[in-house]
Amino acid sequence: MKTILFLGAAMFQIPPIVYAKQEGYRVITTDNQPQNPGHALADRSYHISTIDKEAILELAQKEQIDGILSFGSDVSVRTAAYVAEKLGLPSNSYQTVLVLTHKGRFRDLLQREGLQAQQFQQFNQESEQETIHSFIKDIAGKVVIKPVDVSGSKGVSIIQAEADWQAEVAEALERSFSKEIIIESYVEKAGKQICGDGYMEAGKLKFICYGDGYFYDDGIHLAPYAESFPSTQADEVLTRVGEKLERILQKANFHSGTFNFDVMLTTEGKIFVIEIGPRSGGNYLPVAIQLYTNVDLVAAAVETCIDTNYELEVAVKPSTFFYACYMLHARETGVLKEIKIDPQLLPHIFMYHPYTKIGEPVEPFVQANRAVGNMILRFQKKEEMLTIMSDIRELCQIVVKTENNS
Repeated sequence: MKTILFLGAAMFQIPPIVYAKQEGYRVITTDNQPQNPGHALADRSYHISTIDKEAILELAQKEQIDGILSFGSDVSVRTAAYVAEKLGLPSNSYQTVLVLTHKGRFRDLLQREGLQAQQFQQFNQESEQETIHSFIKDIAGKVVIKPVDVSGSKGVSIIQAEADWQAEVAEALERSFSKEIIIESYVEKAGKQICGDGYMEAGKLKFICYGDGYFYDDGIHLAPYAESFPSTQADEVLTRVGEKLERILQKANFHSGTFNFDVMLTTEGKIFVIEIGPRSGGNYLPVAIQLYTNVDLVAAAVETCIDTNYELEVAVKPSTFFYACYMLHARETGVLKEIKIDPQLLPHIFMYHPYTKIGEPVEPFVQANRAVGNMILRFQKKEEMLTIMSDIRELCQIVVKTENNS
């Protein structure tokens, strides 16, 4: 019996754990949240942070694992690659994963290989304030400030070049594990942002599924709150996206495995890659993609971590339905009072995964880990899906009790 160590046991990380158990694998889980539901499914669970590489390596040696998997998390995917490399387990190299999960190194790769040009510069907590301000002033228009090594829009802000930048820089530095940030020029998009998951096999793009990403336009709530499949971008655009993603992954020496991506079509008609995560997407994206395409990226993520010769079955049999993922979320701090679902939405709720109970605290959805829950929605017609998704925030309302309305 093969043993797999899963880094993380949150609700959205349960699908690969369930798959592994069904296939007869021995499952070990670990993270710093002992209440996470995935632990209850494991053969053995531990309370060890997934970013503690040396402690996870010691655990992996103790449990004599055959594979290690970080599902839907950029933070712990670095640990997974580190441990796999140390133990000679199937994985992309630690260096490859570092490049793809470090925003500064990723931008350096794109620039160095002539794949994408953009004004950007990396800073750390020792950087002079004058140097940072000088760079911000050199960029015309808006700038984006990001921690280099966290995901889910944590610590990310968009500001005007002459705005009050010190607080945003301080916040990004505080969020960063390495106390490093990247400041880059803002890029305007045309149409919906392109998101989804794909699979590389033996250094070539084997499968990819494109969807639409849904965002607020206020420059404050930057985390995507929904994805729908398929993408509404033109086929010609999506072809160019796939070609560019494959080139980037090849330059990064990403050999095999699932990956998540966020891409935009710029107002100049260019393909602009925001990021590529060397792991499956969160927000139940792989589940929705399997429902829509009949390609099982959950199984692929698990099998690839124990078998270097795994081959993904890609006989795509598109569903007659259309699917969307929605992250239930609040826009203010308080206590969850009620979830109001319009009767128009009820017939389309295919799966519902609550994260927060009534009476528990909630925070504004400025980062992905603040979701209240997740829904997978199903539609018979694409037009119906797009109409519902355009109104989704009104059709599913999160009522919060705050100090002002208590």
